[in-house]
Amino acid sequence: MSEYNPNDFVSPQQIRSPYTGETVRPTTNSFQHQGKTYEQAVFSDPVTGHQIKKGLISIKDKDGNIVADYNSVLSKSVTQQSRS
Repeated sequence: MSEYNPNDFVSPQQIRSPYTGETVRPTTNSFQHQGKTYEQAVFSDPVTGHQIKKGLISIKDKDGNIVADYNSVLSKSVTQQSRS
């Protein structure tokens, strides 16, 4: 099983706010931890400012190669669950 939890990752696409119904576009930021670069998306309602959700977009190693992202972690999770 993958060492990454699929619930920690999000797809950086527009969503509708559950508070106002407005379109929400994620803001992204990145940070480094233990030699890896983590890219994160934060979804906030544009009218009220409430944070809707946040999660990782990708994890990259020190050379810039993608170690994990939403699609790869989700596909490994589905494969593992279907074999159980």
